[in-house]
Amino acid sequence: MKTLLLDPSTTQSVSVSLSKTNANAQELYLIDLLGKPQQAVGGMKALIYVRPTIENVEMICREVREANYSEYHVFFSNILPESFLSLLAKSDSDKLIRQVHEYPLDYVPINKDLFTINIGGSVGMSQCWGTSRERGVQTIMERELQGLLSMFLSFKKPIQTVIASAEPACQYIASEVIRRSQEDDIYVFRSSRPTQLLVVDRSSDPVTPLLSQWTYQAMVHELLGMNNNRVILKGAPGVKQDLEEVVLASVHDPFYDANKFSNFGELGENIKGLLDEYQKETRQNQNISTIADMQRFMERYPAFRSQSHNVSKHVALMGELARLVDVCQLMDVSAFEQELACTDAHAEHLRELVEKLANPSIKTPDKVRLGLLYALRYENTGNVSMVKQHMSNGGVPPDKIALVDTMLRYAGSKSRAPGLYGKRDTFSALKKNLISSVQGVANVYSQHVPLLAETIKGAFRGRVPEHMKAYKGGGELPKDLFIYMVGGTTYEEARMVAEFNRENEKNGLRVILGGSTIHNSCSFLDEVRAL
Repeated sequence: MKTLLLDPSTTQSVSVSLSKTNANAQELYLIDLLGKPQQAVGGMKALIYVRPTIENVEMICREVREANYSEYHVFFSNILPESFLSLLAKSDSDKLIRQVHEYPLDYVPINKDLFTINIGGSVGMSQCWGTSRERGVQTIMERELQGLLSMFLSFKKPIQTVIASAEPACQYIASEVIRRSQEDDIYVFRSSRPTQLLVVDRSSDPVTPLLSQWTYQAMVHELLGMNNNRVILKGAPGVKQDLEEVVLASVHDPFYDANKFSNFGELGENIKGLLDEYQKETRQNQNISTIADMQRFMERYPAFRSQSHNVSKHVALMGELARLVDVCQLMDVSAFEQELACTDAHAEHLRELVEKLANPSIKTPDKVRLGLLYALRYENTGNVSMVKQHMSNGGVPPDKIALVDTMLRYAGSKSRAPGLYGKRDTFSALKKNLISSVQGVANVYSQHVPLLAETIKGAFRGRVPEHMKAYKGGGELPKDLFIYMVGGTTYEEARMVAEFNRENEKNGLRVILGGSTIHNSCSFLDEVRAL
């Protein structure tokens, strides 16, 4: 059998190998629905797994009419409309389609408690919704709804309680999730665990995506970029050709799974331990003197080769992260970011900000983030105009300086939900995650706690903030809390959720975090700039 995953957003196909489950399993071949098969397939069978869009259905219809395979087994990642099923039936005059099934997975799982719809432009969509510009972003809204409903289907969870923030996009998603789930019995599940969906907007916390990150997963995404678990190292000094593109996925990489939330200092020590273990294995493999030794080596060779690549991958990533931290002076920049995010000391902050904006060693993107963090905190009490002038004097281009005004329109004090800089409780356990001081990475770099932490705490206590509305509710407090962030979430918030789940596993509480996309500062500012 052959598996094909087709992403219509990029119009690219990706071949995915399946392990053979029985002696009759067929060899895998590549087929491209956008063109001709890449080799003759004879009596081969085709297994197709795609999103249920009209573009994909038309491609399948064309493929079936051409009859390049002896039979087709078609699976969709979400509910298939009856009209699409009729199109498939009409195109299948030779009865080649043997089965059509729905397997809901219309989203991208990243961690065991993190998923994304993987769609850009949601920041703009949330701002346009409820205005005359709404029509231009309906495709994005529909994609988010489809992914969110698919998530409940795959978890087999009933939608019992729905609470949404005041933004029109959040309220529309909440009302549509309820309406569509009530119109189709497929969403009816029995569950002894009370379930709540909480829909929030990225604009309520614009600070978290702007901060430098110091845990492995978040740091890689911030400094190198991670897309569909892939990281591009091409162009990095000293990186070999086979490491120019690497995969970081918890399901395939035990070291990454165990260390994705480790801070930078801990990570360095753990990678050294990984390297020491590999060197020990290497020395054992050098002592081959008998046929039995050779046989044992050949049995271990596939795992040894995989281990070699894995060690090289993490060493290369760590090396490049360390280089960027040094080149960009991120220790110094990050410490000041945390101060801007967590403390109120205008005179001291303004003086230090002016110094950093004038420092030629600090990179332009970092100067932009510092200017934005100042503007968000001191919008009403500081001198934002003067800061913009100092940004210009420090070499920041005019289009990036304009981001200050755009950000304040998007998530300034008059636009965002309350609570960003107000007096908030914090999870003491969460703050301990990065307390240890190893190689200079101390608690000073992890003072900030995302606003989402307080939101989660309130949800499990049954508190609905004034700016949120309950669309559907029951009397029980949730055990399973699904949070969907319109406009995208971050790996820092994912780390906080994972820590909460670990701390509260004994209490039977669980949080699943999802978002339109997973932002780093660059992707977040790109979407804000587009406003």
